[in-house]
Amino acid sequence: MLVKAGVTLNPVHLAVAALAGRDDLLVQGKPVVKLLLTGSEVVSHGLPVPGQVRDTFGPQLLAVVEMLGGINGGQERIGDSYAEWLDGLADLPPEVPDPSALPADVVVTTGGTGVSDTDHLRRAVAELGGRLVIDGIAMRPGHPAVLAELPDGRFVLGLPGNPLAAMMALSTVGEPLLAALGHGTMPPVQEVPCGTTIEPEPGRTRLMPFRLLYGMASPAKHTGPGMMRGLASAHGVMVVPPHGVQLGEPVPAFALPWGPPVPAPAQPGTKPKSRPAAKPATRAAGKDAAKPAGPVDWSALLG
Repeated sequence: MLVKAGVTLNPVHLAVAALAGRDDLLVQGKPVVKLLLTGSEVVSHGLPVPGQVRDTFGPQLLAVVEMLGGINGGQERIGDSYAEWLDGLADLPPEVPDPSALPADVVVTTGGTGVSDTDHLRRAVAELGGRLVIDGIAMRPGHPAVLAELPDGRFVLGLPGNPLAAMMALSTVGEPLLAALGHGTMPPVQEVPCGTTIEPEPGRTRLMPFRLLYGMASPAKHTGPGMMRGLASAHGVMVVPPHGVQLGEPVPAFALPWGPPVPAPAQPGTKPKSRPAAKPATRAAGKDAAKPAGPVDWSALLG
């Protein structure tokens, strides 16, 4: 055996195969992902005027998809009419075929996942004979996320129209989907100590971008569903359960595709780093010295 099954091929593997007279190799492919960006009010250049919204999906989604193991299958921009949605999902062959174009395994859409008369994703999927695999998730942001499967085997991942909500849906639904289709593995979910007390919100799991401050995960600022500033500076995302989290309590967290791994928790029995012996407390500091040691909420330091 020259190359074991399951390894990621590198250029030297290809050279070895060529030396053995193999012109072709059977490989496990990566999923091809096409973007279907919607919204008649969306503009892709300059500052939007009243009634317009600047495109935040076009500059980032395909790059994130590639980080998650997908192959860039191009993007198409449509308006808000049902006919445009139906044509976009039908994936009709172009009048002039492109031999280099790969058929999409996954279509990622933006917006249209709500339940109003102007949200057309579910209706279009139904008319094409598809089925809903996931129809909403009890989390914020990102709860209107939709995952559907069409009769031809393509998956449709419907992301909410708000940018942060869309990224959370891509991380929680899109990442495992692409990992499964591409025979990849998911990065582990780690636990990090929470840097502040987070109050309960019954019935809803919250995904909170965080920044590590003195080894503790403090919720980032500027993280409304339509905001990207907090995510841009975040070190990862906390998964806050409906019952909330206490200061210093471990909370599940996952890394961002473009960021470093979430630090693994200290193993039981690990010896802490030695510190210089504390000086005896003076009588003047006796009152403060009597306070119990414990975690400190540093989250107010975040800008």
